[in-house]
Amino acid sequence: MEELERTAEQLQSQAAAEAPEESEEEKRERVRRELQKVAKEQAERRETAKQMFELGQKAYGKGMYGRSIEFLEAALTIIRPSSLLGGEIQIWLAMAYEANRRHKDCIALYKELESSHPMINIRRQAAELRYILEAPKLKISNDEVVTIPQIGSSWDWYAGTWSDKIKEQEDKKRKMSAASNQVQPSPNIFGDLSFLRPPNEWKKSAWVVVTLWILLIGTAIYLQS
Repeated sequence: MEELERTAEQLQSQAAAEAPEESEEEKRERVRRELQKVAKEQAERRETAKQMFELGQKAYGKGMYGRSIEFLEAALTIIRPSSLLGGEIQIWLAMAYEANRRHKDCIALYKELESSHPMINIRRQAAELRYILEAPKLKISNDEVVTIPQIGSSWDWYAGTWSDKIKEQEDKKRKMSAASNQVQPSPNIFGDLSFLRPPNEWKKSAWVVVTLWILLIGTAIYLQS
């Protein structure tokens, strides 16, 4: 937008100097046509710069830092570095420098953005990233290192003991379930009739029983007579 305003002012000055005989309406029309042409060219350049920017981001994400630098630097030749998009491209370019082991170039670009870029958010972002890179690295002594005990072996023993207990409980449940499912013999509704069975001795000596019956009958007849 700022570039278009500056271009409009330049075109108006040129129209007044080159064609003083033109009416004001004709001058405005000529300036309008020139501005449309410039705006179209700017839009095309911006679109091309965005495409180059996206290619640089993709190359960075794939670890192709050298290729990313090429795309980002090419994008800056198309669009103004002082614009918002130009600032974003330079932020990514600085990160690509750092990833490609060009630390000095990275810090220099951050400092340049931090001090001279017109967009405050670009300046702030560059300052924060530079601070992270230049912050002193913390050194930890051996006494400050926290040692975490290894609990793998004790955990394995505990897990094995617990699984054995679970297996024993499951075996007991299965045995109790199997015992309860067995068919129980139905009770005799007439009770125990074993007392009606004749003694085993009688089965062995049947003639003794017959003899006793004969004696009883004979005794009864004798008494009646």
